[in-house]
Formats: sequence, structure tokens, C-alpha cells
Amino acid sequence: MTNHPTLPARRRAIAAAVAALCTLPAWAQTADTAAEPQQVVVTGMRASLAKAQDLKRNADQVVDSIVADDIGKLPDANVAEALQRITGVQISRSRGEGDRVQIRGLSQTQTLLNGRSIFTAGKERGLSFQDVPAELLAGADVYKTPTADQVEGGIGGVIDLRMRKPFDFAGLKVAATVKATDADYVDKRNGEGSLLVSNRWKTGMGDVGTLLSVAHQKRNYRSDVQELGSPAQLADGSGTYAPIGAWYSYELGERERTGVSATLQWRPTRQLEFYLDTNYTKLDTTTDTYGFYGTPYWPNYNAATNAGAMWPKGAITTDADGRFRKGSFHGADLTTSGYIGDNNTKTRQLALGGSWKADGWLVKSELGHTKSDFARQYQEVRLGANSTSFAYDLTTNVPSAYPELANPDDLVNPSKYWASKALYFRQKNEGKETVWRLDGERSLDSNLIPRVRAGMRLANRDASSSEINTIDDIWNAAGTGAVGGALPGLASQIGVIPHNDLLHREGGGTWPTQWLSIANLDWLRDPQASRAALGLAVPGFDAAQTFDFSEKTRALYGMADFESEVLGKAVSGNVGVRYVKTRTNRGYSVMENGSYVPRQSSTSDDDFLPSLNVRMALNDKLVARVAASKVVTRPNFDQLTPSLSLNANDRTAYMGNPDLQPLTAKQLDMTLEYYISQSDYVFGAAFYKKVDGFIQTTPSTLQYAGTTYDVSTPTNGKDGTIKGIELGYQGFFSNLPGALRGLGLQANCTYVDSKAPGPIGGQETSLEGLSRTSYNIVAMYDYQDFGVRLAYNYRGRYLSGTKNYYVNNGNTLAQTPLYTDGYGMVDGYMSYAVSKAVKLAFEVNNLTRTSRRSSYGATGLPFGRYVDDRRFALSMHVDL
Repeated sequence: MTNHPTLPARRRAIAAAVAALCTLPAWAQTADTAAEPQQVVVTGMRASLAKAQDLKRNADQVVDSIVADDIGKLPDANVAEALQRITGVQISRSRGEGDRVQIRGLSQTQTLLNGRSIFTAGKERGLSFQDVPAELLAGADVYKTPTADQVEGGIGGVIDLRMRKPFDFAGLKVAATVKATDADYVDKRNGEGSLLVSNRWKTGMGDVGTLLSVAHQKRNYRSDVQELGSPAQLADGSGTYAPIGAWYSYELGERERTGVSATLQWRPTRQLEFYLDTNYTKLDTTTDTYGFYGTPYWPNYNAATNAGAMWPKGAITTDADGRFRKGSFHGADLTTSGYIGDNNTKTRQLALGGSWKADGWLVKSELGHTKSDFARQYQEVRLGANSTSFAYDLTTNVPSAYPELANPDDLVNPSKYWASKALYFRQKNEGKETVWRLDGERSLDSNLIPRVRAGMRLANRDASSSEINTIDDIWNAAGTGAVGGALPGLASQIGVIPHNDLLHREGGGTWPTQWLSIANLDWLRDPQASRAALGLAVPGFDAAQTFDFSEKTRALYGMADFESEVLGKAVSGNVGVRYVKTRTNRGYSVMENGSYVPRQSSTSDDDFLPSLNVRMALNDKLVARVAASKVVTRPNFDQLTPSLSLNANDRTAYMGNPDLQPLTAKQLDMTLEYYISQSDYVFGAAFYKKVDGFIQTTPSTLQYAGTTYDVSTPTNGKDGTIKGIELGYQGFFSNLPGALRGLGLQANCTYVDSKAPGPIGGQETSLEGLSRTSYNIVAMYDYQDFGVRLAYNYRGRYLSGTKNYYVNNGNTLAQTPLYTDGYGMVDGYMSYAVSKAVKLAFEVNNLTRTSRRSSYGATGLPFGRYVDDRRFALSMHVDL
């Protein structure tokens, strides 16, 4: 792994700068106190920050928000990337884009769209945030403490995505953006855009409004990957560990993302309002991968004799701590892979609702239906080759791992290869949910309890998943062509891959950059034709990898708002309880006596979820909050259903557990918020969660279709705790002279400490995917017609998974954690208002070309290096 001796010092300096931000408000507001204060008109960026600040300040609970104007001033493609700017939110990345979201270290979040539940079809319960274009949002609220009227299901928190509505505008509103993007690594340019049209009218039937918002993106990407194999103890008796091999790949793909939101609002009288909401998202992803794998371990492996596999070829080099640095090893198996992996997701939601308000009453009702579909197709062809030895040099900028060949051209010489294996995987998920809710509130003539609220929610949700996962030998003694054992239909498709610059911008090192594979991977997108050329049929779904899941929830809640005084300070808040009854039914198949037998199982459980939110105005600028609540999250569908999910490639499997219990948490939050001005504030928060029933995995083995699989099954483990602090500041330095008044700063940092049963034998560890430290620093400039933002988002080292490693020189396995190193991303945005209606902008993602790295916990050896595009964009925005 490349050594950066200055990196820890740099991070400490950045962290110290964030901590020092708490002193900035006083400096900003007291500078030049003798001067007469100048009037500052809140427009542009300041207006968007003021909106988000109002939402936080006036909320019934602990919440952080981001609004559309603010989202549009950073180059965030999807909702996940927009949410990363919010205090306490961490995201993971896939091929250059944000995808999964955690709140304060927990991925179990409830996702809402305009207050109603929304999801993506799959084995999990939540929404794929990558599916939704950021341009569709009017804003997003991250609720870190619940109220009794909110939908249950998120022990991490609740994320509510708000879409625009026609009554948000005074009349006709037209806004459009056209954008040209360029991704430098894949060297591709694309166009994208968005359009919003909204209007409202006064008619003889009352006020009527309609809105249509459409966003479309098409983006190409490239990711280069290096992953070193699991550590294995050498067979020379030294006790040193070295990687068993190395994987390299070019991943090239295209994302096409479409979002549509349409709303009809009708207000026949002041007391009565109706609406019809429709929302649609679609994400199509196609990925071509050219891969290379080399290993000196498996050619020498003999489980029967346990004679050892890693035999050095000459002397090896270690560091002062005895860790492997350089060396060559006898023998190497080489495998090249060409494969496609295409995903298609569609989510549709329709909701009809209304409200009535009169004489202190407010009654709301809504009927909604959501349907989502997900499909994945994966097909791969592998070729085999070999070399006499394999070498490593971990001292280079990028760790070097490569076959030692007599002739370097052997990797592009067809006579050195043979046909090896074909893999086929297909998955289809469907999900739907119908929800009806009724909410009522009554204003009371009481100084202590000014309002009471109650309601119910009825929801029926169905989920289904089907899979097939196969691996077949394709070497054929009758095969013809330069590649040994390849049938003519396959031989005609083999050629030199169209790339030869793998990891070229990462620095020095030695590794393969070009080899033979399927030259045109589109051939694999026709499974009927390509598998026929391999002498194989297209398999149907496997009954053992199929399940159906239905869940009915019935929820009731009651709550009361209160207002009082304590020690002369105004105190307000709410207290309530939510009761939820959940019934589930699961259908799956198990194999008995050589045939599949259908099985059914069902459960029923009850949850009482109390919540208390207290807000105290210490003065006209200082607000304190205390919140206490109980929250619940139910396991994912595949965790609850004992069907199989197989990986035929590495002979691993996953099987659910019908006895798995929900996760519950008791939590306490305290915040202190100081509002300096209309758009400036500083805050601090402390939180504590005690989580019951954290899910861990239990290993076992299973014989299926003549093959032994290592199976992981989820079980409820020990309880865990999560605690931490959040600090933040935002503001403009309005007392600076002249154009310097446009300078501003946003900054927040989060520290989270967690203890939970880990994925290795339930040993206590930090939560998987949780960075203890994360922070955002956004430098802002907003003056007259110019707007600039430079944003740095950082998340610290985190546990990203586990992997087997070889603890001796034979066949004994153990598990080691995988850690992703901390990394930061820099994004930039600059705009100029040509007129009141037209704005030009330039933006850049991943300005510093950050690559992500990971390592093994047991030995400290490097594991992965992931390199993605830097993306530029030019846009024109018209707002009428």
C-alpha cells in the first residue's frame, strides 16, 4: 500500500479547522463593530440556506434539511450524493457515484416521499437512493428523532424526500436546465436536462394547480480495480503472510436515469383541498468488465496432503515488523474474464389524498400505491492460461502483482489460452405496497396543551425474488481454433481487449494491462445465442432461490403538543405513542428427497413506540432540545425467508432465518442551536442509542446439487450501543467590506462510537460501514451575479466486510475484517447570472481524483484500489 506520511497530519489539521469553526460566528459578527451595519439582501445561496435553517429551527424534533436551491449548487447526480452534505449522514460509493446512505452509522432508515413510504424492489426494505435524480427534489429532511405520527421502521432515522407542488408557486412557473457532461477517465461526453412546468388558476370550482417535473441523465463511467487476494501463510516456515493472487479489471458502463413527478392540486374552498401525486423513477445500468486474475496459490494447493501452497521462488523481502514486501512464487494459474452486468429498476407511485380544516379541526387522509421492479442479468466467459511464477512488490505506488512470463506477448497470444468456464446469473425482484392513512388533529383552547393528534395507517406490502446462479465448464476436446478447447462460436468472439492503460493515473507499479477475452461483450447480452455457441442452454429460475413475502401492518398513534414555561423560559414539544401490529407470511421451497417442497411460515408481533420531543427557547436566538424515543426496524425480506441465495463461483450461499427478531432501539438526543441571523447558525448535538438484537451471521455448510457451499445465516446477537456528537456552522461574513461580504462557510463534523456484535463470530466491534469521523467543509461565495462553492466531504476508515484467509500453509481458514481507508472528495460549482432568468454554471466532481483503498485487518496487507472518473459539466438554467 502506498505510504502517505503527511496524510495523518493533514487530516488532523483539517479536523482542527472544523473544531475552530465554532469561533467563527463571533468573529464574523463582531468584525468592524464600530462601522454602521449594512443591509444584506438574502438572495441566491443565502435564501436557500435560510429555508433549510427555518425548517430546522421550527421543527417538532431533531432534523436537518437541504433544499432544492442548495442541492442545485453542487454537482450531485442523485439523492444519495445530495444527502451526504447533511450532518451525520455517510454514503458509500459505487463506480464513481453515491449509493447507500447511513444516518449516524445505521443503514436501517425509513425512506418517505412526500411523507409516504417509498422503496425499491429487492431483498432489502428501503429505497435505492441512486435511482432518484437530485433535480426532482424540492428538498430532503433527515429526521434523527421521531414523532408518533411518523411511519415507523428506521432505527437510524427517517429520510423524507419532498417533491415540488403547484401551490408552492404563486402562478406560472417554468424552469429548465440543459447540461453537457464529460467524464475524463472513460473519455465520454453526454447531455442531460430537466424541466419543470407549473401553474395555478382561480376557477368557478376553486383554485386548481398542476405541475410536471422531468429529469433525465445519461452518464458513462469507468472504474479501474485492483484487489489483492487473501493473505496466506507461506510454506517456508517463516510465518510470513503474502497475498494468494491478484484481480485487475476495467469496468466501463452507462447509467441512464429518468425521474418524473406530476401533481394535481384542487382547493375548492379555504377549508378543503385535494391532490393527486404521481412519481416515477427508472435507472438502467449497463456494465462491461474485462478482468484478469492470477494466483500462485491454487496451482500448488493440495487439500489431501496439506503440503502447503505458497512456495517462494528464492528469497523474500519483509519490513521491520516481518510483513511481506517483495517476492516471487512458483507456478501461477491465470484467468481472464469478460462479463456483462446489467441492472434495470423501475418504481412507480400514485397517491390520492385530501384535507379538511375548520373550527380548530384538521383531518387528512391519503390512499397510496407503490410498485417497483428490479431485474439483473449477468453473463461471463472465462479463459485459462498459466505461467511459471508470480511476483509481488508491495513497495511501489500501486502494489505490483504480475505473472513472470518468458514472453510478455503471451498474454495476447491465443495459443497460450484455453476455454475455461461460463457463468450465468439472473435475478428478478418485484415489490408493491398499498397504504391508507387517516390523520386528525384538534386545536384546543388550552395554554398547556394547544393541540392533540391521532391517526391510523394500514399497509399491505408484498415482495418476491427469483434467482438462478450457474457455473459450467466449457472446455471441449473437439473445440477448434487458436484458443484450446473453444468451440467455433466462442473462438470467433475472442480477441485482445480494447484497453491497455489500467490504473495509469495512479503512479508506478507493474501489473497486466492487456489480455485476451471476449472482444465485444455485447455478444453476451443475448443469452440464447451466446450460450448456444457454448453448447449450453439458458437455465430457468431455481426454486430453491425463490421466495414470496407478504407483510401487513396496522398502526395507531396518539400525541399531544404542549407549551409551558420553566424558569421563565418557553418550553414546547410533543409526547405520544405509536402502536404497530405486524403480520407476515413467507412462501419458499426446500429440497426433500430430491424434489422441491413448498413451505409456508408466518409471524405476528406488536410494538409500542413512545416518543418525547422537548424544545426550550433559552433566549430569542438560543434553542435547546431533548428527545427520547423507542424505534424499531424489521429485518430484510431475505433475512426472514429460509430460501437460498447461491454464489456458484466461490461456492458460498446465504440462507434466511424465519425466527429472526426485529431490531429495536431506545435513544436519547440533546441539541443546542444558536441562530445568529436569518441564514447563519451554529449547533451541537449529542446522541445515544441502545440497540437490542443486532443481526450477526452464523456460518455452516450445505450440500446442494452435489456441491458443498459455505452458508451464512443471520441470527440475533448481543445488544449494542451507538453514541456520538455532531457540530456544525453555516454563515456568511456579512460585515466584511465590499465584495468580501459574499464569503461564507458551511462546516459540520460527526463523531460516532459504536459497539455491536461483529460479522466474525459475533465478536464485539464497530458497526459495519460506519466511519467514526466524518465531516463536510463548504467554502461559499455569493455576491451579486456570481456564486461559487467548493465542497470537501470526508469519511474516516470503516469496516467494509469480511474475507477468508489462510492461517497456515495448508487448508485451514479463518476470517479477517476488510477495512476501507478514510478518503475525501472535492466537488466544485461556479455560476454566473446572465440575467434574472438565465444562469450559466460550471461544475466538477472528484476534483482531486481521489481513489479509494482498502486493506486486510489480520495482516495489514493491502486489498483494494478503486479509481473513478473526474467529471466536468457545463449547464444553462432558465427560470421564468
